[in-house]
Amino acid sequence: IHFAHPPSPKQWYQRRVRGVSSIGYSGWNPPPGNRRMLGDLFYLTVTTLEGNTVHITAVPSGFYVNKTTDKKFDPTPAEISCKGYTLVDTLKQVSSNFNKNFAIIQKQSLKRNPYEVIPVPYPTFTWCKPETEHTYDTLRAEEAYVPNSTSDEMSLGMMSSRDWNEELQSARELPQTNVHEKIVRDRTIFRVTCDFVAMAIKGAQAVVDGNIPPLNAADDKKSRMFLWNNIFFSLGFDMKDHYGAFGGDAAAYAAIAGDLRGISLYQSLDTEGLHTLGTVIVDYRGYRVVGQSIISGILSRDQEQSIIYGSIDNGKTINSSDKFGKVLQSSSKKLHLKEHSVIGGDGSQHQLITSYDCKGIIGNDGRHYLIDLFRSFAPDIFALGVPLDNYRGGEEELPKPMFPCPQAAHKLATLRAELIEAFACYRYVLFTQNMSAKFIKAKGERETKLKEIEESKEKEEVKEIKDKDNESDNDSGCSVESPVTAQSPKSFTESDAKEILEEIKSSGTARQFGSVTDTEFDMRYNPDIYTNIGSNDNENDIKHDRQIVQEMAMFLSDSVIVKFVYELKTMTQRPLDAIHLSDLMHGRGINMRYLGGITKALEDNQEKNHNYAVCLSAVITRAAKQAFKKYIIDIPSQQLGAAVAHFLNCYHGTVERQKNASGENSPPTNGTQSKKKKNKKGKVFVREPSSTWSTSTAQSIHSSICEIALSKFGYTLPVDAGQVVMPLGFLPMTRLICRAVGIQLTLRDYSENRHFSESDVMNVFPIVKHSNPRARDASKLKDLAEDRLGNGYLGESHELITDALNTMLQVYGPLHADIESSHKHLAHISYLFGRIGQAVSHQKQGLLASERVLGIDHYETIYCYVYLALFSHNLAQTSIALRLMYRAKYLLQLIFGPDHLEQAAFDINIGLMLHTKGDSKNSQKFLESALKLHKKFHGTGSVQVAMCNILVARALAGNADFREAMKYQKHAFEVYSEKYGEDDKRTKDCQAFLSKLTQKAVELQKWLQNKEKVVPNMVVNEALPDSTISEMLATVNGIPATPSKIKPNVTKEVDVKKEADEKLEEIKQQGDTEDLD
Repeated sequence: IHFAHPPSPKQWYQRRVRGVSSIGYSGWNPPPGNRRMLGDLFYLTVTTLEGNTVHITAVPSGFYVNKTTDKKFDPTPAEISCKGYTLVDTLKQVSSNFNKNFAIIQKQSLKRNPYEVIPVPYPTFTWCKPETEHTYDTLRAEEAYVPNSTSDEMSLGMMSSRDWNEELQSARELPQTNVHEKIVRDRTIFRVTCDFVAMAIKGAQAVVDGNIPPLNAADDKKSRMFLWNNIFFSLGFDMKDHYGAFGGDAAAYAAIAGDLRGISLYQSLDTEGLHTLGTVIVDYRGYRVVGQSIISGILSRDQEQSIIYGSIDNGKTINSSDKFGKVLQSSSKKLHLKEHSVIGGDGSQHQLITSYDCKGIIGNDGRHYLIDLFRSFAPDIFALGVPLDNYRGGEEELPKPMFPCPQAAHKLATLRAELIEAFACYRYVLFTQNMSAKFIKAKGERETKLKEIEESKEKEEVKEIKDKDNESDNDSGCSVESPVTAQSPKSFTESDAKEILEEIKSSGTARQFGSVTDTEFDMRYNPDIYTNIGSNDNENDIKHDRQIVQEMAMFLSDSVIVKFVYELKTMTQRPLDAIHLSDLMHGRGINMRYLGGITKALEDNQEKNHNYAVCLSAVITRAAKQAFKKYIIDIPSQQLGAAVAHFLNCYHGTVERQKNASGENSPPTNGTQSKKKKNKKGKVFVREPSSTWSTSTAQSIHSSICEIALSKFGYTLPVDAGQVVMPLGFLPMTRLICRAVGIQLTLRDYSENRHFSESDVMNVFPIVKHSNPRARDASKLKDLAEDRLGNGYLGESHELITDALNTMLQVYGPLHADIESSHKHLAHISYLFGRIGQAVSHQKQGLLASERVLGIDHYETIYCYVYLALFSHNLAQTSIALRLMYRAKYLLQLIFGPDHLEQAAFDINIGLMLHTKGDSKNSQKFLESALKLHKKFHGTGSVQVAMCNILVARALAGNADFREAMKYQKHAFEVYSEKYGEDDKRTKDCQAFLSKLTQKAVELQKWLQNKEKVVPNMVVNEALPDSTISEMLATVNGIPATPSKIKPNVTKEVDVKKEADEKLEEIKQQGDTEDLD
């Protein structure tokens, strides 16, 4: 595989037509006072394609060519003055080439989709880029350097008057009493966040490049702080030994990421009165830079005086505040945080909700800020190396985790928020099941007891009546009416049910499942339970807190990871690459530190499971990322390209050290000499390499990768001849490492020459992490729509997702990840309703949004291509569908390689589409390729292989190769007979088609032997119709039904629609969407 078909839109590679050679502001700007009084606005200097240079004056009435030259200023109209109301009209008169090319430029612009030119919310970077012609452009130069000037005024952050913190906090304080106000608030938060992220990225790059002087230049390089554009920057190192007790630089590095996760969590809760800082993490050239908005007044006072909640000195002094306690109470239940007591180093006792490391500050603006949120989640005891307690009691053995992880290099390892929420839901389900079982048992006992009492009373009353009858001398024969028949027996009532519930609650059932109370389920954890801070809680509470945290870790190891590994082993989950795998793990609440154990569990059947290669590539890439950061951090800018190329060559094992002209060790550069300059005496000046990177070899780099993989993931990488065995091909592994560390390569064919040279490295781009504010109402409607679709209510789901999409467009604009998923959702529903045209339209927009926001080779983009191909095929656009499928197949081969099970699905799609076009020969090739992959991963006796055999048999029958078709069909018949039995419909259909093939083969053989003139009919009547092909395509691509078989359940949908209408009406009128949670 190579870049013969570039993984980018064609327009990116076409040479752009130019109207002029250069255009920019003239050096005679600004107009002097006398000319300003005559209406001059500014002056332009234009170099036409003919090579002429003209100066243009801009006035309120338009533009005209003046008499100015480079040496003489005369802004009056030229003798042959070219005037126009617009600049374009003036340039058309000046240059004939501009007049001709401008029409071409307009036509090219009209051909482009608007989604290709609309800016994305956050800066995006690609790992490969075509080498374009660098043209002379003064406007581009001004745009690049003027905002990043290093003058003293800008270096001190005085360039912009924007107060980022005030903008962010004011946006969150906007009213939200109705839908319109909520949209305005969400849009304002989103736009301010986008601007802040873009500015923080520029500032972080300037910090690393050395363009901004530090505030504390006398301190150590690692401890330096920077202020630029009202953003505070610091480096990801342990400044002033603040994290010395937790792991030093490793703890400081992890604390930054944990702090961002905590900020994102608190921002998602949107607690009134609680504020967090705008935070952006930028990994660039080996440095981790964090940029934060500045709290009002924080720089004018000591930090120790600012903290009113938490500790700034690792627990020696702890502060608490009733104000902060009240603000945090509303969010503590949603975060499952338990209020606990702590004892400071001075012996003072305090009640805290968050960890003692979290700090509360009241700024000069009166707002409550919460910072340092890296310990906002439950600790991971396996990563901390904490031994398990026998919390279950008795003489049972200590529980042993099935998937432990290696001990982390720091003591700040925590579980993910997704896992904590899943654990709380799991415990709540167990609690309700236990309550239900106890209630049913108690109810049965109560009813039995009542029945026994009533029967006993009845017997006693009957006996009393009989005794009275015997003693009575009444001869009238009249008997006394029995009181039993006169009143109904006592039954189980609502008061009895309440009494039973109260008895169950009072028995402490809730506490058995992790609740902090006995009467109701309220699972909470203590974030400080495994810290060195003292506690005044009683022993039972401490034991309970430890039990909860340990059970969370055991739930992760023995339940979540076990299930995920099972899905990977059975290939129910088929991640396309390491990025897809990371998203799957994070969605389930699995930390990446458990990746080594997951990879080890897949080793046994690695030849028949491509998921092992995906996991192993993720381990190698993440270990190589850490090795690259240590390698690149001290390299000067002038050696950056050569150093990056040398690392990539060592990473792929294609380079060793060699001597250059100066006798120093340096890497080879693609068989060509580096650029050399000669002085007048003829001496050659060679760039002196840094001893840090030039002495690195493939063995040293790979040895470092193996050490990191073992310490970080607990996994021993396979090694051959001192180098790590790469599980994927050259390009997939190159793509992963480039995306992980931020390397941008020149787009060329690397299949012929796999050696990287200095010229192949175009740039080093930053890896950015930040909080992503969402449209809250739209997100809840979207989640509700997905739930309705999962339950089969298509109409309701369509209405909900349409409302969500309209709101998202107002908040985000047309390009956002949520917009992409919403369009994909609408396309799916439209397809199921049989509205294929609408499905294609929505899927197109989703595909364009995915390419721009997520990337041209992202796994979501690949699936967008597949679904668009499916919908286009159903719209009778088979040729377009085939081109889309070829594109998806190429991208999958680019990011993984040819041996992925999804390639089999793509080959089946292409084969069936070619079958529709009547191209049985090429259809057979793709179907045979799919059959080969299914045999490799599922075995010859699987149902998947049987289905592929049937498809290949039909393709062969289309080519009149009946004998070969019989072999494939016979194998499918044998599998179906074994799996389903001979009486199953699928087996009978398979046998019927086998008989038809046998009959046609006999007829063909007779004709060949007798050489009759009359050619027999070689068409098999049971050839696949278009409807069957569409149904099979939908099944292969994971769509459960085809348009012809969708019939909405009206009776079922009415009730759901009524429920959703009430919720939508409440959103529109009252603006309260909390019930949608």
